[in-house]
Amino acid sequence: MPEPESPFEDPRRMRALAHPARLAILDALAGGDELTATDCAQLTGLTPSATAYHLRLLERFDLVEPAEPRPDARERPWRATGRHRRARLDTSTPGGAATAAAILDFVLDRSRQIAIEAELAAADREEPSEWDDVTTLASQDLWLTAGEARGVIDQLDQVLEPFRGRRQSAQPGGRRRVRVLRLVAPHPRRPQETGEE
Repeated sequence: MPEPESPFEDPRRMRALAHPARLAILDALAGGDELTATDCAQLTGLTPSATAYHLRLLERFDLVEPAEPRPDARERPWRATGRHRRARLDTSTPGGAATAAAILDFVLDRSRQIAIEAELAAADREEPSEWDDVTTLASQDLWLTAGEARGVIDQLDQVLEPFRGRRQSAQPGGRRRVRVLRLVAPHPRRPQETGEE
């Protein structure tokens, strides 16, 4: 089943996504964690009241929602809605293009940071041996039609679908959050591919 896709054509909604603190909050919630404004403050370096503001704004655009209250009921946890795993950003305006670039920069930078930390932990023998060969980077350039490229995306979605929606295992040594980065992007056209001289 393909991922839900949502056009982010409303400039206000796109700006809601592009703020670094909001991207950090969404990234933290994307693994299924439920976090309070105080938890998010520790991730973003902002105050709990500032992260509460960002959470309410993300809620307004259907990106996060309140989770079940914790037993002490003192703080309100939040979770990702999961309804926008893949979004088409409208890049037809300068603001839209800048927003798309900011989001892409964040995702690539955060994924790079995760990969480097995983490699360093493996090198320092901080990881159990079963995780030694899990961190991998593979890059291939393929000659595809647009239809074939969409087919690759669909097949990758099918491979990942059985694992979506899982939560952290309560058992020690169980599941852990793993970043899977998928990037399918055509290279810029060269003059010989466009018929230009």
